[in-house]
Amino acid sequence: VGVRIRANTRFISSTSLCVGRSGFITNNVRHIHTHPSSSSSSSSHKHFVPYFPLKQPFSLRRYITTTTQNVHDIPKHFYDSISARKSVGKWLVGCAGLVLGMIVVGGVTRLTESGLSITEWKPVVGAIPPLSHSDWMAEFDKYKQSPEYNKLNQGMSLESFKGIYYWEYSHRLLGRIIGLAFFFPFIYYSTKKYLSPKLTAQLAGIFMMGGAQGGIGWYMVKSGLDEGLLAGGVPRVSQYRLAAHLTSAVVIYGSITWLALGLLRPHPNHIASYQLKPEAVHSLRRLSLFCLGMTFLTIISGAFVAGLDAGLIYNTFPLMGGQIVPEGVWSDRYSPSSRNFTENDVTVQFQHRVLGISTYTAITTLYLMSLKYHKYLPRSTKLAFHAILGVATTQVILGISTLLTFVPVPIAAAHQTGAISLFTVALWLLHELRRLPFK
Repeated sequence: VGVRIRANTRFISSTSLCVGRSGFITNNVRHIHTHPSSSSSSSSHKHFVPYFPLKQPFSLRRYITTTTQNVHDIPKHFYDSISARKSVGKWLVGCAGLVLGMIVVGGVTRLTESGLSITEWKPVVGAIPPLSHSDWMAEFDKYKQSPEYNKLNQGMSLESFKGIYYWEYSHRLLGRIIGLAFFFPFIYYSTKKYLSPKLTAQLAGIFMMGGAQGGIGWYMVKSGLDEGLLAGGVPRVSQYRLAAHLTSAVVIYGSITWLALGLLRPHPNHIASYQLKPEAVHSLRRLSLFCLGMTFLTIISGAFVAGLDAGLIYNTFPLMGGQIVPEGVWSDRYSPSSRNFTENDVTVQFQHRVLGISTYTAITTLYLMSLKYHKYLPRSTKLAFHAILGVATTQVILGISTLLTFVPVPIAAAHQTGAISLFTVALWLLHELRRLPFK
């Protein structure tokens, strides 16, 4: 909102009422009198609203709800642009929810070792599951040719095969649903001119990333189906490809969530935050960004833990084998030695612990720092600070529980879901801090 105010008056000579950073329609209303004495004016374009302190940002919602005269003179563009922004924002929230669900299902698919049950990639006809007994037997026969069946699941029954098949099928089906739920509304909103050129380009980029994500997923599955690609002869997908698949999914999810936040909450926060000094706001923003980055790195580290089954060793906490730094954390068997970080299961678990503890320490530090400015922060920002500490604490408890109980599927799935939840709250907090104005 741009406001030019004549000194020592309550007369706003020019006010630009903007929808926000999303690039939607901007409409200008000139000569808005905010002093009651201006009620004698006969101009049809003058609107009367209660007087606001000069430092308080103009709020269209407050303007509409508190105006007692000439409400119907507000241009329809205001309502149309706000409605468009909210509609697009809600659509993106729905898409983000679907991506979150796909990440969770993908985690369960890995935990139940179901990811290699479908040995072909058919983007279109693969959407139809086996419907008859003969169809199921054909799929089962294909699975019997895979290394996983021959080395781990010899003698598996058809019913057991159906159990792992449905997890992988659900994961792939969700990917197709997300593609449809994103593509058709995107075309609709583009046709209706609801999207700015910048937002259109951003959403097109996300859609292309989603298409590539399917290819990355199949590239990952192939590493567990090819005898020549198996690490140590163990039939499991490459931890590198698994990490790439998860990284792409988290980036897509984070991008959609960030855009949705910008559309649904674009305006500056409460006037109390104007009492914060720039140094304080910048410090909170920098540490919040650091916490978001640490959360992201810890999630990707978890992909290597899952890919190597590193959670099944050293099931004690806080020590590993009675030591802070366990034996075998650095081995000469790997050349170059940096491969320890991605191929040595002891090192991978150790670094995941270190990253998790470091992330929790950073979040706790951020929360304690926020208490110093608590009375100046808007309610939504305070809630975000409370939420990130609460979710981080829950996530640490889930991580330790997963380790001590030898990675049972329900607790491990909750731990993976908690990681994405923490990432979501960190994004929300960073967005809240970016919205804070300061004096």
